[in-house]
Amino acid sequence: MKKIIVKLDKCIGCRSCEIACAREHSPSKNGERITINAKNSRSRIAVKRGSIAPTSAPEMRPARGRSRNEVPTGKVIPIRCRHCENPACVAACMSGALLKDEDGAVRHYEDQCVGCWMCVMACPYGAIIRDPDNKIVMKCDLCPERDTPACVEACKTGAMLCLIDADSDIPKEEAAEGSG
Repeated sequence: MKKIIVKLDKCIGCRSCEIACAREHSPSKNGERITINAKNSRSRIAVKRGSIAPTSAPEMRPARGRSRNEVPTGKVIPIRCRHCENPACVAACMSGALLKDEDGAVRHYEDQCVGCWMCVMACPYGAIIRDPDNKIVMKCDLCPERDTPACVEACKTGAMLCLIDADSDIPKEEAAEGSG
């Protein structure tokens, strides 16, 4: 399975990952008429800027019970699906539209999604977003038709890395976000 690791100390908030994701998921895939919120070309990743004092979240993530939007002031963090080992979104999905596949990726099957938004509420990372045009949810799909996900390829600072063998040992300095 592919696994995306984010080095938070290298992310500058340029949002090139968002644009690459929107382009990859657009019907044309060539960037014509792409905007981050355009119909049929929405990004499955969002770069958020912190809003609280750094002392409140020394590990660059909120403490248990705190809002997922609360990250240190001035810090940026890409919000995206981490393809959790025990995904709360899959457990919350009443229609079976979210399933963890044999490779460990959490997949969304649009034709089964009923737009109840339970997965949106269950995700502790805020990584599942609503698609109001189609009345379903959207999430990172790890760009299954690509060797390297579009967001990782677009990252010019090296903040996003893609590991193809997720079972390999990840050095702690590489897994600064601890994400999947």
